[in-house]
Amino acid sequence: MIPKLRRKFISVTAAALFAVILLVTGSINGIFIIQNTRLLSSHLDMLMENDENAPGTHFQDGGLPAETGEENSLPPQQPPQDFPGRRGPAEGFSLLPRFENRLRMRADGCVVLLDSQGGIADIRQDAAQNYSAEDLEEIVSNILDSGDKDGWYSCYRYRVTDRTDPAGVPMTLIGIVNASSTLYSILTMLWVSVLIGIAGFLVVLLIIVFASGRAIRPIAESYARQKQFVTDAGHELKTPLTVISADNALARMTYGDCEWFDGIDRQVGKMNGLVRDLITLAKMDEEQAPAFAACSLSDIVYDTARSFENLIRSETKVLTLDIADGITCFGDEARLRQLVSVLMDNAVKYCDEKGKIAVHLTAGRTIRLQIINDCRNPEGFDPEKVFERFYRGDRARTPDGSYGLGLSIAKSIVELHKGSISARTADHGRILFEVNLPLYSFPSQQ
Repeated sequence: MIPKLRRKFISVTAAALFAVILLVTGSINGIFIIQNTRLLSSHLDMLMENDENAPGTHFQDGGLPAETGEENSLPPQQPPQDFPGRRGPAEGFSLLPRFENRLRMRADGCVVLLDSQGGIADIRQDAAQNYSAEDLEEIVSNILDSGDKDGWYSCYRYRVTDRTDPAGVPMTLIGIVNASSTLYSILTMLWVSVLIGIAGFLVVLLIIVFASGRAIRPIAESYARQKQFVTDAGHELKTPLTVISADNALARMTYGDCEWFDGIDRQVGKMNGLVRDLITLAKMDEEQAPAFAACSLSDIVYDTARSFENLIRSETKVLTLDIADGITCFGDEARLRQLVSVLMDNAVKYCDEKGKIAVHLTAGRTIRLQIINDCRNPEGFDPEKVFERFYRGDRARTPDGSYGLGLSIAKSIVELHKGSISARTADHGRILFEVNLPLYSFPSQQ
């Protein structure tokens, strides 16, 4: 119980921590991306607004730059040998090689004017020789093929507008900004924030794991005292119950049979059953590893169900068995017999007069045990609560000697065997209890 509670505490805390780190990391990167996108858009706006006054670099038919005039031409600037702008990646370690070749470039831009035939009529750059004619022809061709007026091509942010020159000839204006360094910054920010988030999550998770024991220590101590009280009370009650039963038998021998003596015996029997069930539940909650072994579940179910046959016949009810042969499981045979006994006792107790009780045992992906009984008026039957301790439906409030602990014990036994148990109302006024246990395979004997 306590280890399960600790695991749940750690999992819930870790999930909350992961959600917070994910939210913070996503928010930081989202704001960073939005801010850089706005800066690129502002750069494009500036280029498009000032292109008419900007000095131009015109290209001749051969694609080589020619001066448009001495007053507005730009001096040639040759890049250094290791300049990564167009010729190859920078030397050394590269975190993101795809963008390393433009790492040291600023967000340079240019404006390309196209004539009515789609050819490059003019190029205006904000720095000399940022783009070659061949590069621009390829970029412009792909931008025009996309058909979008605003967007991204590879590492370039672009915008397309239509206008007419002073002579009234229609022309197309394309603004291009190299966003390689911006994309590199965004991805670097993403990688760094993710790595920091993962490292922070692992560190805090480690602290949570070590601190969880101290956090649940008060609950563990309280639960341990409660279990100890139940166990001690159960053992202490056995002595007075034994004395009462012996005194009642002596009084019966002295004064003869009497209905009061019978009532005392019934109540002592009920109290003994209650004490036994409480001690059983307390021992199961201790989560001590039971001595599991291979056992024949087919024989366990068949023998236990047949032991109720005389009782079922005496109450004019019918028992049908559909038990597959050779089903073997790995578990505690005594507790599995107790599980089947509890479910059979519950089925007999709440089956209609002259009703039917059916037991099915099959094996597929799991071992499935179903116990079904007729119950056309299941008053107070709540499938979500029947396994709670001391829960009894309206129909179970008759003086039948039960305290609502049997199904709780059955659930504890199933969970001990790493299985599941459920209850539901079936068709035609029936109640179905279903147990699913893991299917184990054992090596054959050679």
